[in-house]
Amino acid sequence: MWFGLFICTLSALWAAPVLAGAWTLDRGKTSTFVASTFTYGDHGFDDDGNLVKVPEYQKFVLSGALEYGVRPWLTAVLRAELREERMLDAVYTTRLPSPLFDPTEVTDVTFYDRASRSYAAGGVGARVRLLQASPWVVSGEMLLGSGGLDSAGLGAPSDGPYLETRALVGASRTILGRNAYADIAVGYRHRFRDDDADEVLLDVTLGTQVLPRWMVLAQTFTTVETDGETHYTKASGSLVYSFNDRLRIQAGVVGTVHGRNAIRELGGTLSFWWEF
Repeated sequence: MWFGLFICTLSALWAAPVLAGAWTLDRGKTSTFVASTFTYGDHGFDDDGNLVKVPEYQKFVLSGALEYGVRPWLTAVLRAELREERMLDAVYTTRLPSPLFDPTEVTDVTFYDRASRSYAAGGVGARVRLLQASPWVVSGEMLLGSGGLDSAGLGAPSDGPYLETRALVGASRTILGRNAYADIAVGYRHRFRDDDADEVLLDVTLGTQVLPRWMVLAQTFTTVETDGETHYTKASGSLVYSFNDRLRIQAGVVGTVHGRNAIRELGGTLSFWWEF
């Protein structure tokens, strides 16, 4: 059971960074994003969505993205990720006590440390603006991803190559003198390996300027596997500080708030945005 919880956490490359959302970049403009995230979990959601104790799990992710404005309506997208994971394995042994006292089988559980697993992943794609009518923008995005690969070129469990398509809707306006925006992305990730389940994705982002250089972001990331075995929702809250028109830094917290056959991850993230 716990191994199933472990491999299902590999099914998503990363919680998508907020670069332009549904918006495309001006021609010749480049936007980059580098993020480091550490999460920890010792509880998970079982088949019924109940929170239960699981072996300790740790994950560190270093991810990056680069977007380039090919045309005002077309943005090229390049993404990469390095991921290291560690989890305690569980060994179950069953013994039968004396029937004079209790004829019920008793299961002993022993945990031992599994060597960490490291994977690299990448993806390339494009975002096309389909409609722009202030304050709304509607876009479509397609990304071809490698899935997780270790140093020997072997694929990560439940994280094989895929083709992802997304429909994105964004809106921005001024509220009480502060800039605010919202972005919703609905996607479908088709896995090419027969033993990997396809996934339906829903990402929601709300952002508002609270001070001239400060912005608050609230985000949710939902993944639902089409075989019905696994789903989970992560929520994130963060602050973004603008050093200037080109450089911004983001710091926040992230956690799994609901799921099925998924580990409850809790952690933090530190990110840098650079535009030129």
